Amino acid sequence: MLQVRAGARTRLTEPIHGFRTWTLAGSRDAAEVRLLPIADAGHPWPVREPLRAECAKRRHHRVPALDCTCGIHATTEVDLLRRTRDPAVLGTLAMWGRIAEHEHGFRAEYGYPQRLSLICQLCFWQNGVERSIACEVVIRHRSGRMVPLCTPHLELCERYGYPVPLILDAGIVERSLLDAYAVDVLRFAMARRVEEAR
Repeated sequence: MLQVRAGARTRLTEPIHGFRTWTLAGSRDAAEVRLLPIADAGHPWPVREPLRAECAKRRHHRVPALDCTCGIHATTEVDLLRRTRDPAVLGTLAMWGRIAEHEHGFRAEYGYPQRLSLICQLCFWQNGVERSIACEVVIRHRSGRMVPLCTPHLELCERYGYPVPLILDAGIVERSLLDAYAVDVLRFAMARRVEEAR
């Protein structure tokens, strides 16, 4: 990683990358799809511009501060993300500006997604990304929230009465997401996931 000395400070001139999950929301026809942070589903990630972190506790300090939890979070270990609530999208995140490194990853002042992929949250929770089955459908709830699923988990949802108001093609939703954020697909073990699904 290239570093530039500026007086007594060291400034990184290239972004740091980590993994992150998001929830997903979109229109009925999937023409407009947006990433939502896991912790605060009310504010979509900006499209085609970096997100600048703010302190949620409204403290007056530079973000991220070492004695606070503020900043844009990402991890270096994908498996840690299996604990997140309602993940719909797995991706890599470029981070820059002020960076706080911790045991499992980073908190940053600025961030923007680099590669994204829809994930079946049930497969991801049970098996991790390496052994997940590729998503084939996306359930869209009336609120706009979207839940990507593999076919076996869609069948379980229907069998046990999970509400399935509208089913969309996962390929169309993913393409709309990638186009909106102008990023590439994350091909993390994608070939293996598709083969195992057959």
